[in-house]
Amino acid sequence: MRSLWSFGTPKDVPWLFPGGRPGHPLGDDRIGQRLHKIGIWSRQDRSTALFTLAAELPAAILARVLGVHIQVAVQWQKASAGDWASYTADVSRRVPENQ
Repeated sequence: MRSLWSFGTPKDVPWLFPGGRPGHPLGDDRIGQRLHKIGIWSRQDRSTALFTLAAELPAAILARVLGVHIQVAVQWQKASAGDWASYTADVSRRVPENQ
C-alpha cells in the first residue's frame, strides 16, 4: 500500500503544506494537530500576535487589515492596552485581607 504522505513537493504546488487531496492545502485542524504533537500551541501564539497588533495599530486599520468588524478591533485594543483608569479605581477600592 502506498502512503499519501511524501517528503518534498513538486515545484508547481503553491502550498507550503499540501494536503492529501491534489490541489488542496493541509487543513487548519490537521496543521494544529501536528503543531500540538511537537509542543506548539498556535492558539496562544495567535492571541499574542493579535494583542500585539491591537496595541500598536489604530482599530480602524486593524479591522481593515484583518477583515474583522470595527467593534472587534476596538475590543482587542481595550484588552491589549488595558483600561488603566478602571483598573486603578478597582485596586483602590479593594480591602486588604489582613484587616
